[in-house]
Amino acid sequence: MRENERVYETATDTLVTSIEILSPANKRGEGLREYQRKRSRLLRVEIHLVEIDLLRGGTRPGREVAEPPLDTDYVIVVNRASAQSTRTSEIWPVALNEELPTFPFPLLYPDADVLLELGTVFQQIYADAYY
Repeated sequence: MRENERVYETATDTLVTSIEILSPANKRGEGLREYQRKRSRLLRVEIHLVEIDLLRGGTRPGREVAEPPLDTDYVIVVNRASAQSTRTSEIWPVALNEELPTFPFPLLYPDADVLLELGTVFQQIYADAYY
């Protein structure tokens, strides 16, 4: 699995949503600083950013989950872009003993969100990779 995936609007090849799957490399040291710069660039433009952090170690890169700190093993953050240059952050804390959540995945306005069943996605990845 790659560390990021992107969703484009096909007619214009416009980036709509960037999906970042955090790795140990981008949660500490220079990798964290590099990821924070990339994250900052994405958050300044009209692109949705979905971050999936299924790692217990390292630093979570966004202030949305830093203050106040979340008491959870894992976290999913959806940063929604808006034409008014404001953002909303939706946070799904995920405990180790819980199923991965289904959450609304943002698309280009006026299209409705798509429900992303993260648990089903990961089960399919494991099945395809013969784990």
